[in-house]
Amino acid sequence: MIRIGNAPTSWGIEKPADPAYPLWQTVLDQVAEAGYDGLELGPRGFLPDRPEELAAELAKRRLGLSAANVMTPLADRGSTAELVRDAELTCDLAEALGASYYVIIDGITPDRERTAGRSEDAQRLDGAAWRTLTDTVQRLAEVAAARDLVATFHPHAGTRVEFRDEVERLLEDTDPALVRLCVDTGHSTYAGMDPVELCRTYADRLAYVHLKDLSVPVLDGARRDKAGFWEAYGRGVFCVLGRGSVDFVGLRRCLEDLGYDGWLTVEQDASPTGDSVPLADAIASRRFLAEVGFAGLGPGSDADGGGGR
Repeated sequence: MIRIGNAPTSWGIEKPADPAYPLWQTVLDQVAEAGYDGLELGPRGFLPDRPEELAAELAKRRLGLSAANVMTPLADRGSTAELVRDAELTCDLAEALGASYYVIIDGITPDRERTAGRSEDAQRLDGAAWRTLTDTVQRLAEVAAARDLVATFHPHAGTRVEFRDEVERLLEDTDPALVRLCVDTGHSTYAGMDPVELCRTYADRLAYVHLKDLSVPVLDGARRDKAGFWEAYGRGVFCVLGRGSVDFVGLRRCLEDLGYDGWLTVEQDASPTGDSVPLADAIASRRFLAEVGFAGLGPGSDADGGGGR
């Protein structure tokens, strides 16, 4: 059964605490109100980190937990031990709450942020640094597997694993039994890849999908101006589902063909101090998904995008 979730990043949550953030109770309330089946954990420390407390809060709203994640530069060998310890704590919490996935994302670095979306300008990692990155991914995946979580690698704009050759290289250099693929429809489009084709080509590694839309005119302008990722982000390159270029009908058909069974998670990548209205955007995205055939797939599905709980 496919379940459709959202993520704290849609409310601008990127670190454990910030005065601009809404209360975690508000985020949970609004995820439920918008008609989603659950959400990702987000940065550890934003939601309650006591399993019994968080389990009770999720149950109160009939929400599940889909995934936990890490996003940090992975090619620094000196940070591996700290990353493993953080992964252990995060995956312990995710396992206790019945999550399915642990999402591994390389961190945005200044050199790659500047060339996001422009493969020809992006400097690739050398052999030693690349091996450090893949070794770190493997270690984190082992931590997740020991807790019955599926480790998925998420290519992301502005990082050292963004473009097609880097995705292929990462999958070739990691254990397919341990490291699966998370396709983000927005970030793959940003990097010049067709997310539907990506899902089909790597169907044997595909485990999880992030749903994000992207404005091609904004991206084209950012590429023309050689603007970095954060500049494009500020211009509104990511948009509410259905208002951009991603082929969500094609994606639904692809996932049906593949017999996809798991979570799909909407990520709006909003700023808590920006122009977005997270609840309205979450409702609009959920309504759009219903319109293109992602309705009726779980206990929280509602064609009106207004709750159904």
